[in-house]
Amino acid sequence: MLFAKGKAPFIFDKSRFVSDYSDTLNSSICSVIKADKIAELARQSGFCRRSSKLKPEAFIDTLVFNSIDHQISLQDCCDDLIRQSGKSLSKVGLHKRFNESGVEFMKLVLAEQMATRLAIRNHDTWQPFARVLITDSCKFCLPDEYKESYPGYGGAVTNPLMNIQYSFDLKNGDWENLELTKATKNDQSYSKRTACRIAKDDLHIRDLGYVTMAYLRGVTERKAFFLNRLQPKWKPVHKATGKVIDWSSLYERMRTNKQACFETEIVLGKGKKALECRLIVVPVAEQTWAERIRKAQKQAKSRGRELSEEYKQRCRFSVFITNVDPAIFNSNDVIELYRLRWQIELIFKSWKSLLNLHRIKPVKKERFECLLLARFIWILINWKIFRCLDDSIQKENREYACSHWKFFKQARLWAYALRMVMNHNITFEAWLELFIFPIIKSLLIEPKKGKKASFCIVNDIFNPLS
Repeated sequence: MLFAKGKAPFIFDKSRFVSDYSDTLNSSICSVIKADKIAELARQSGFCRRSSKLKPEAFIDTLVFNSIDHQISLQDCCDDLIRQSGKSLSKVGLHKRFNESGVEFMKLVLAEQMATRLAIRNHDTWQPFARVLITDSCKFCLPDEYKESYPGYGGAVTNPLMNIQYSFDLKNGDWENLELTKATKNDQSYSKRTACRIAKDDLHIRDLGYVTMAYLRGVTERKAFFLNRLQPKWKPVHKATGKVIDWSSLYERMRTNKQACFETEIVLGKGKKALECRLIVVPVAEQTWAERIRKAQKQAKSRGRELSEEYKQRCRFSVFITNVDPAIFNSNDVIELYRLRWQIELIFKSWKSLLNLHRIKPVKKERFECLLLARFIWILINWKIFRCLDDSIQKENREYACSHWKFFKQARLWAYALRMVMNHNITFEAWLELFIFPIIKSLLIEPKKGKKASFCIVNDIFNPLS
């Protein structure tokens, strides 16, 4: 299959995709309702303690493929169960199955799917990193009925909020973590609680909200790597001179010399807990600086404070810190690579805009949680297909990649057919021929003028390292 796009042709080898990925994906998809494994998880969670008319695999099947719409009623679920499994269940009977054991069961099924790794990348092109982990959180409002379980920041005054902590491995294509928590458990507390998960040779790219001195030390002590922005309140010290960086004089010097980027070795903290790393500084446009000051002044005024002159000068820069050796990443690589953190924002956007994750109707809390977890199982199944498809496309030609947004826009339409694969009504290969291969061209990323696509950043930075 060959398409011409610009100067370079796009080639997609259907037979190669089937031979490379079909077995892995087919096994992963069908394992979602594999009776023996699901029965084990059902017993482990307490969802099934004795023989029941409602089989755990039928429960999973119905929720996963009806969770795309949170508005589905109990009667709709009961009707779906009898169509799919031939077992009738009353609304009252199904309602009772939405309990703490049901929630735990769904969590275990999701965890089992996350534990099934893809390992699709050639590791040599990502040296020296074992994983490249991007972490962020996504919050959305809930109906007032959930305010006791998911309180907002202002207690009873504000809307209830759910916080989704999410981390994925850009290198291997795996979901590393997904947690549904209260919004009152902030990113810094998450960072502290999950420090034990940091492994040797990991590269962690995180939002500023996660960055604490304890986190940075934890990464360093475990012989891993970080790439983050610098906290505005921290006062970095030049390693060579022992003097605190003067943002005002640095800005004047860079402007005079027309310098686009500045790098130096710094020390953060004092004494035994001091940390050495690289500091990379990039001046921002005047308009960007003015907008930063406007927002900061508004926030400071609400708290009865004033902005210091030092803080205003600090806002003239985008400031990055990393412990990756300059021989691996130069200054421009660091700046470019941090932009990949926005990939997680695009994922959150697709969850909300395409899959309506944030549109919740007030139902029994455990039912809402089960449906939400089922939706993430559905997302993860399709994520694995997306990552394999993207990997296959890029193996053929580095100038092309699969669009996450376009893929999931289509995934909503073929959900019923993917369910047929899961229930062995059609083969995975037949599904590919019907729903994927005919629209390959329409799933490609279309780079925006003046902006480098994420896959281009990855290729430019990581592939030369091999």
